[in-house]
Amino acid sequence: MALHPDQPLRVVTLGGGTGLAALLRALKSEAERPDQPWQITGIVTVSDNGGSSGRLREELGGIPPGDLRNCLSALTREESILSDLLSYRFKGEGSLAGHSLGNLMLLAMVDITGDWVKAIRQLSGVLVTAGRLHPSTTVPVTLCAEDVEGRRYMGETSVNETAATLRRIWLEPEAPEPLPEAMLAILRADLILLAPGSLYTSTLPNLLIPELRRALQTTSAPILYVANLMTEPGETSGLDLEAHLRAILDIGGVKPTAVLVNETLPGSEILARYREEGGSPILPSGSMSAGIPITAEPLLDLDSAVARHHPAKLLKAVKTLITKI
Repeated sequence: MALHPDQPLRVVTLGGGTGLAALLRALKSEAERPDQPWQITGIVTVSDNGGSSGRLREELGGIPPGDLRNCLSALTREESILSDLLSYRFKGEGSLAGHSLGNLMLLAMVDITGDWVKAIRQLSGVLVTAGRLHPSTTVPVTLCAEDVEGRRYMGETSVNETAATLRRIWLEPEAPEPLPEAMLAILRADLILLAPGSLYTSTLPNLLIPELRRALQTTSAPILYVANLMTEPGETSGLDLEAHLRAILDIGGVKPTAVLVNETLPGSEILARYREEGGSPILPSGSMSAGIPITAEPLLDLDSAVARHHPAKLLKAVKTLITKI
């Protein structure tokens, strides 16, 4: 039975990086509406080993806080100084240089509460967020890959930078225990959204957790994949929409019910800049791809200086599509 957007849907989103944050920002208004609001839960990949998150992970152990912090900022109900504080990065050349204040706040709250779920819940309460967030696992994991020549890449940063064709990708440890709250959210969901973002380092890591993958394979909720706007230099150079879907099917073991993809080209200057860096648009090539129905909509934010989903256009497309799947 098709869903209706006016229902109080339990919507679960999975991903990482800026893609999941962008999707949560688009969905936020549905969680804020006074009449039968959506219940939004974000499940966030925790394999990041670069930047401030990577440094904190190496120095303090545990899981990286960066993607969780990004998503907390996206779900903040009103733009405020608190949201700005989450994103603030220290300048200069000292030990704090480059660190995000939000990352430090999250780790401090974990230290105070002794628990990631409590820490995120309490910080969410301070920020007054419009949804819930869970790391996919609280077990420190390393993203690993092997290319067709047998070369191995250890760590998300290394996987992201490779331009080689990958034939295998996995986590170490290979079967980390998923967060129970994340599992429960998937099992109770009315709708599941795979967020746009880096294919191998944002979308797939959550699907590599065996128990979480099984929950996605057995759920009766429709699974909608929101495709990335552009390929990324290195990680997905030269991969079209079907190649992205094949990776989700073959490596992630999950078959989306439907795919939502942008059909609008960026302006010529933006397009030229992306192509110079090795990126190209991910566009539809028909109504089906890898055996999955494709819906193409104008999702691009035409006022942005970079390729970004327009929040209102993305939300409208999601709401229209769920009535048909």
